Amino acid sequence: MTAQMLSRHTRLATSDLDQARAEVGRSFCPHELSLTERGGRLSMVHNAADVGGISVHYLRYGDEVRITPGRFEDFYLMQVPLKGQARVKVGDRVVASNRGYASLPSPSLPVDMIWSADCEQLLVHLPRRAVEAAAGASDGSTDVVFDPLVDLGSPAIRSWLRLVHLACDEAELGRGVLSSPLAASHFEQVIVSGLLAAQPNSSTLAPAPDSSTPVSRTVRAALVLIEECPERPWRVADLAGEVGVSPRTLQEAFQRERGTTPLEELRRTRLARAHADLLDGSPESTTVTEVAARWGFFHLGRFSQTYRAAHGQAPSTTLAS
Repeated sequence: MTAQMLSRHTRLATSDLDQARAEVGRSFCPHELSLTERGGRLSMVHNAADVGGISVHYLRYGDEVRITPGRFEDFYLMQVPLKGQARVKVGDRVVASNRGYASLPSPSLPVDMIWSADCEQLLVHLPRRAVEAAAGASDGSTDVVFDPLVDLGSPAIRSWLRLVHLACDEAELGRGVLSSPLAASHFEQVIVSGLLAAQPNSSTLAPAPDSSTPVSRTVRAALVLIEECPERPWRVADLAGEVGVSPRTLQEAFQRERGTTPLEELRRTRLARAHADLLDGSPESTTVTEVAARWGFFHLGRFSQTYRAAHGQAPSTTLAS
């Protein structure tokens, strides 16, 4: 289990299914909630804090659950897995959400989700009126629909998530700059407009189309291998052989479609796993050196520098949190 986010803002911790359904329904919308396995046990924790008109949430259920809210109607919900995975059906699209990909359902599309037994997520609740106003339709005439698959490796999304983590950190402090209503209101606008600029959507503020989409079968297959087995000592030739192309073809496909290389993607994935292990560990039983080495980072100074650039803090700070 990862360290709980927003631990000073617990709304409910329960093993009762009805209590869990009612609490999450108050924060989001009415929905169906059920354990998928006979004999499954709920261990639900819901922490949440408001920042202006948006809210940030940490949510886990314990064992595997199915959540069926139908349409959200009046809000968007960015769902970022911190641990585990979720299968999220948004309209006709199915998003396999994990530490590489988040999901972003839009209000007008039906949603049906299954969260794995170990799933823990950071959720960002954005009011529909705020998103549509930022998109230039304050009268609600524009139905803004986001692509529900969010690539957490995208530089724009990584930048946006740093703002979200800032909001979480400020909420934990309780007396930071975002405790000012004026600052919180401005921050809300930055979060909303930033998401419109970072994630493909139907508004005119959406990021320009990229020749990398849709992702080719070759790149997608290599990404799955990297995500599923980041501990393997992959070489480009090994990945290329697994997906049935030459190393040069694989390198060119990654550069063309993602502006990166297979080994850079591997490094990013390993860094994410190291982050998860540091969150899950404790200074009494875990060391930064041990975690770094586990994921192939043998130069501790360079690892610390790379980690700080990605997560905004030193690895030792994450381990101690």
